[in-house]
Amino acid sequence: FKMQRASCLVNPRAGYETELNYTPTEAPLNLAVVGAGPAGLACATVAAERGHKVTLFDRSPSIGGQFNLAKQVPGKEEFYETLRYFTHKLASLPTVSLQLATEADASTLAGYDRVVLATGVVPRSLSLLGWDHPKVASYVDVLQRRAAVGERVAIVGAGGIGFDVAEFLMHRADEAAAAAAD
Repeated sequence: FKMQRASCLVNPRAGYETELNYTPTEAPLNLAVVGAGPAGLACATVAAERGHKVTLFDRSPSIGGQFNLAKQVPGKEEFYETLRYFTHKLASLPTVSLQLATEADASTLAGYDRVVLATGVVPRSLSLLGWDHPKVASYVDVLQRRAAVGERVAIVGAGGIGFDVAEFLMHRADEAAAAAAD
């Protein structure tokens, strides 16, 4: 243990309940939040609860951002529930306008009092010899099932995403073996 305070990936108040208190605003603003991943969802819902008018933009046709990848990993199915929660929460907030499949650019964002950028991460590009080989795939393509993956795989990176891809691929191999046995 590092004697650090616990925190939550989705709820900024977790561990700070007595310090971070959301109070109604005395000066409502017209806000644009760009990105409907975890940070953008939390920002939009809290801002609306405080009394601001919020337009939440995402170029994807669905909310969730990287959670839509994470929920594909065996053992991380709780992200489905988190996205279900935010779907219902957004629907319950009349001052939030959800604009999915919408690219937010300078002209789209003109006229807002404030703009919050919660656009998430861009996967790092690989700079190894052979990175452009047809058999090399990004974790995004693997988790979205856009890349054909063979029986023998090398995963570059031993962090959380590398581990998640390994879990995803191992469970797919288990499913294929079970189907073959039937």
